[in-house]
Amino acid sequence: MLINLAAAFALDLLVGDPVFQWHPVRLIGKMLARFEKAFYGIRRKVLGGGLLVTSAFLVVFLVTMGVSIPGRYLDIPLGFASVGQSRALPLAVNPIIVILVFCLFCNRDMLKEAGSVYEKLAAGDMPGARIRLARIVGRDTSRLDRRAIIRATVETVAENLVDGFTSPLFYLLAGGVPLAYLFKTASTIDSMFGYRNERYEKFGKIGARCDDALNYVPARLNVLFMFAASGFSANLWRAVTRFGRAHPSPNSAIAEAAFAGWLGLALGGPSVYGGVEKVKPWIGLNRLSPRELEDPAIILRANRLYLRAALLTFFCGCAALAFLPLPPVFRRF
Repeated sequence: MLINLAAAFALDLLVGDPVFQWHPVRLIGKMLARFEKAFYGIRRKVLGGGLLVTSAFLVVFLVTMGVSIPGRYLDIPLGFASVGQSRALPLAVNPIIVILVFCLFCNRDMLKEAGSVYEKLAAGDMPGARIRLARIVGRDTSRLDRRAIIRATVETVAENLVDGFTSPLFYLLAGGVPLAYLFKTASTIDSMFGYRNERYEKFGKIGARCDDALNYVPARLNVLFMFAASGFSANLWRAVTRFGRAHPSPNSAIAEAAFAGWLGLALGGPSVYGGVEKVKPWIGLNRLSPRELEDPAIILRANRLYLRAALLTFFCGCAALAFLPLPPVFRRF
């Protein structure tokens, strides 16, 4: 179990999220696009969205159970580990489980994309920075200045730490591959349909609420790991307690407030989505000088905090898997 998790985590950091047509999350996205066509025509849009969520959860659960249970018998023996003086436990890695877990995480890709925005800004290439930023955010980046580009990059890094790592790991440890992919399905539904516009305001409501509910506990556990990874920064903790609820979402402001407090800048403010300006609450306080707020090195500092928090979360997750008395059905993946 620990070997499968460690192998998947190492692959993510070394290789990054694989790009191929059979990627599980990409397949989930294609399935959701078809479900949208099937259920959007229902007159009551909330009901249609609820049927989409229910159908997606059912299909993903059955498929992941169908793949992961037979896959348990494909272990590749690696040897034995000594436990005490007279007991040895077999060590084995399961390639099917490793691949499924590997596709849950996207740490390297997030750090790489944020780093590419930093490189463009450091080189003075504002158009290039806007193009690179547009790869990882949903807002219009065509008119953003240096400060706004830096803020948007940090916001995305903060949100991805929960959505792209802490939450998948939490549900993987809690219920194995099927439960982790149910979370990933909810996250994908929210990213596709969780918009407050004319088309998806009602249709995406249930999916967005499911994503909020599933992220609720991991988002708050994530703060503890970030607090420890920051060296128990008082600024980080104060920002979370003061601004952790300054957002329509019950979870988004928590990670953003932690990064804002650690870095000394305010996140949020006005953004443009699909030609419509949306003014988000300001999260955090600008403790940096005007010149420092335009320094793209802020992005590198955010990446370092992200990586330290992810590593700490991973090692704590391994410790929980190894030592907590979880039922065998939850420990086996």
